Amino acid sequence: MDFKFLRHIAISLTVTALVVYIIYHSIGSGAYLMMSALAISSFLIGYLEPHRGWMLALIQVMILLSVHFLKLLTPVSADMALFGTFAGCGISLIFSFVAGRLARLFEK
Repeated sequence: MDFKFLRHIAISLTVTALVVYIIYHSIGSGAYLMMSALAISSFLIGYLEPHRGWMLALIQVMILLSVHFLKLLTPVSADMALFGTFAGCGISLIFSFVAGRLARLFEK
């Protein structure tokens, strides 16, 4: 692994920590903020690493699932946290794939 990829892992961990905070502290109409944060962070991950963005997306998914299943944080709304966690898994993988394809398209 090169230094650039390690730097992108650090960025991914920071952005994922922010997303986890938003997921576990959103209530009511906070679903829009939660989904927007997930989409933007996943798009950023895929755009930073067009060829290995799926590894960063898997890191994000593993963190989301581990925080949920290990009960590391107490959510404000359990239903919103459950929805955000599992919707975030799909959004993270799909948006990072799309952003990676767009970044590769712009490289040419």
